Amino acid sequence: MVGLVVFAGAAGPWPGVSASSMGKPIGLSSVYWIFYKEDFNHLNVEAPALIKQVAAGPGTYVLEQRAGGDRLPASVIPVQYFFSSTGLQAAIDHHQVIPGVKVVADDLENFAVTPALERKNPIPALKGFGDAAHAHGYRSILMPGRDLMRVPGAVCSQRPGTTISQAYLRCGLPTAAAYAPIYVIQAAAVETNLSALRQLVQDGAAQARKANPHALVLATLSVSPNGLYVPASAAAVAAEAIRPYVQGFFINDLRTSDSRMIAFLQALSKP
Repeated sequence: MVGLVVFAGAAGPWPGVSASSMGKPIGLSSVYWIFYKEDFNHLNVEAPALIKQVAAGPGTYVLEQRAGGDRLPASVIPVQYFFSSTGLQAAIDHHQVIPGVKVVADDLENFAVTPALERKNPIPALKGFGDAAHAHGYRSILMPGRDLMRVPGAVCSQRPGTTISQAYLRCGLPTAAAYAPIYVIQAAAVETNLSALRQLVQDGAAQARKANPHALVLATLSVSPNGLYVPASAAAVAAEAIRPYVQGFFINDLRTSDSRMIAFLQALSKP
């Protein structure tokens, strides 16, 4: 594995990007994955053989907010996630980062828990998160939401007659990949519109890699985005459509949609 130029020395090397890793057929063990801990654990109970393939890949990251609950397999990487750089700094100051965690993630979105200043001017806020993580020996993942384009009074926001994805790209949120080794494009909400999905992910990944040529770029997928019903086959088609531009997927699941999520993973388990 090759160390990254950005933040590589703080807590060990990150795997780099190679041209040979792009555009290959999808197999569960051939891509990077991010899961929420609850999703990962109950899918592991229901489909252990599939999750074993997932965990055998180049990197599987499991997000949690606090310590406790079922133990994770040794082969996956625990990640503590926050909603702002302010939240990360407070956890560091009060020694509340989960013991043993070496990776932290910023899920910066238009949430009340996130300070208004960070929501209105997200790129400096994302930089602040990456800088704070690096300064304290943590690796970082940045995954800002497209809903930041609808924050009233934002430095850059959605214009009339444009889509939220177009605003996300015009405002350059993916350039925040300059401040972290892993960047996530939140794409699940448009995964059934393949042309919109491709534009968002292709252009977003290009921005991210221009800002950080060594960045790992992932995209979100779901069989229940925003609580909606998406067939496993449609999610698999979406994954195939964006695989040329990303090195992996961030999966968001609901317990009631586990059967479809398992079917989605099964569809990708055959390279």
